[in-house]
Order: sequence, then structure tokens, then C-alpha cells
Amino acid sequence: MTLDSGKIKIVFLGTPAFSMPALQALFDDSRIEIAAVVTQPDRPAGRGQKLTPPPIRTLGEQLGLPVFQTASIKKDETLKNHLRDLAPDFLVTVAFGQILTQEVLDIPKVATVNAHASLLPEFRGANPIQQAILQGKAETGITTMLTELGVDTGPMLLKHVLVIGEEETMGELTERLSQSAGPLLVNTLVGMVDGSVKPEVQPHDLATHAPKCQKEDAILNWQESAYQIQLKIRAYNPAPGAATFLNGERVKILRGRMFQQQPGGHSEEILKSGQPGEILAIMETGIAVRTGDGVVEITSLQPAGKRPMPARDWSLGHFKASGDGKRALGCFSNEAPAPQPA
Repeated sequence: MTLDSGKIKIVFLGTPAFSMPALQALFDDSRIEIAAVVTQPDRPAGRGQKLTPPPIRTLGEQLGLPVFQTASIKKDETLKNHLRDLAPDFLVTVAFGQILTQEVLDIPKVATVNAHASLLPEFRGANPIQQAILQGKAETGITTMLTELGVDTGPMLLKHVLVIGEEETMGELTERLSQSAGPLLVNTLVGMVDGSVKPEVQPHDLATHAPKCQKEDAILNWQESAYQIQLKIRAYNPAPGAATFLNGERVKILRGRMFQQQPGGHSEEILKSGQPGEILAIMETGIAVRTGDGVVEITSLQPAGKRPMPARDWSLGHFKASGDGKRALGCFSNEAPAPQPA
């Protein structure tokens, strides 16, 4: 394939922090020219709801690139005409957050290439990283693909595989995946131009989906197994945060793992006692909580309106000694307390 300028001319479309390493990697490669960056409008953020630019706008401006913001590229005729005038070889999308129409997909001379955070055809859709953890996968990765009208259904180009750590959270895995997207996109574009990278049709019969998470999905059900609960704690960190209730107050569970029986001590007693949700013991490393099958050790949490803290520190301050000198420990619930009549 022969390019008009000798460089691979692209328009980059992205919005959140996840997209930033990819934009930086493409900018740093001398074989690639970024003609423009397209992102979403500024949005209210934080407690003060201050109007805040998306991370890609900030980085694009720092790199001296032309940045365009649009609430709907589908309806933005001025922007679409400008992109046609730029005549890019590729549109490159990384977590842009808007569905592209065929009219937009037809703008580049060669193709629109997307970096998706799963090993396609697994976990098409909005939350692939979260689903990989929720389903206990040992590995995930980034797939570059040709974008078509179907959601993440286009032919695959290159893949990069990452092993998921045993206690890795969604936030930590997201950061590692974001760092992998840039080099993979560079190799994909260069390979498409020199002919070494060929599209491969996805085996659609093997496709699985990653639907958008609702806040209520993150409420922990202590009837589930310790294994399932620790997966949810990891998958919903940092957002929306796995949550439970104790004495009418919402508590966000930030870190937890399956309880490991230690030689000696009272580990065996802990594993045999209690009902689901019951806090069985305060230990040096955290608190032990009974589940429907097994025990979870919670190491860090965040009470409503307070900062994150070690679970042991919270428990020592929360559970007061009773008359016999022992601590009366509580029981977590998956249901918020009913509002009391005024």
C-alpha cells in the first residue's frame, strides 16, 4: 500500500484516561501523523460538578494537536466535512464512547481501526475488563479490529495477551491494558500498510458479551461463595465499588481475598462457624466474614462519608468491647435498611 505523504495519516478518537497511552504512543512514532483528535464535550465532574475536559482533550492540546469536541459525531456535519477534507488513511478509536455510523466509517481511505479491551470474540460490549474478572478468567488482553456497524463484531487484526493477577482489581488491570493498546495499534497500522497484518473474521458463534454494569450489581450477596464475592470486590474496584450494609450504614469493600487457613491459631474454628455476612474475627491483616460457602478476608474498606482505611483499623474503632471484655462483632447485609417514617 502506497501512502500519499509517506506517513500513516490518522484521526484519533478517544475520551477517557484509558485512551491516553495509545494517543501518546501513536504521536511518538515517526511513521505516523496525527491530523486531528476527536473527543467528547467537557462534562461536570467531582463534588463541585465543575465543568472538566476529557483526558484526551487535555493530552491532545499538550501535544499541540488540533482537538475537536462533539456531543454526536453522527449529527455533526461540520466536523464530518472537516475530517473528509483531512483525508486520513485511518480513523483510530480507543474508548471514544460514541457509536460510529457508516458515513463516518467511510471517511478514511483505508479503514477505521479500534482497540478493544478483550480477547475477541470474548466480551464484546461496554465492560470487558470488569467481566473478565467477574468470570474468573486467567487472562485477557487487547484486540485491534476493523470497525463495522455491529458492536465489536469486525474482523480482528492483532492481539496482546495479559495474565490477570490473583488479587488484581479492575482499576489495576485497566491501567495495564491501557499501556498495551498503543504499541499494538502502532504495529497494527504499520502492518496493514506493509501487508503483514491481515484481517481475520471473528468466530461469531464463540462470542460472549460484557453488558454495562448497574450500581445495584455491586451490592454483595453474602449467600454467594467466598470465591464469587472476592471476584466482585476486585471487579467493582474502583467503581462503583462493591458495597454492603452494617447497622443501617453503607460500607464499600475495597479489597478482599479468600480466607487462608493458617497452621495453629483459630483458623479451623473460623472456617466452621457463623452465618452468611457474619464478621467472625478481627485479625492482623483484616476481618474474616462468613459467606454462603467459605470465608472472605476483607483487608480494606470505606465507610460512608469517610476515607478508605484498613479493615482492621475500622473494626477496632467500630466494634466496642462488651461487658465481658469481648468484642460483639456485626453481620453484613445485602439489603439497605428500610426508611423510617418521620
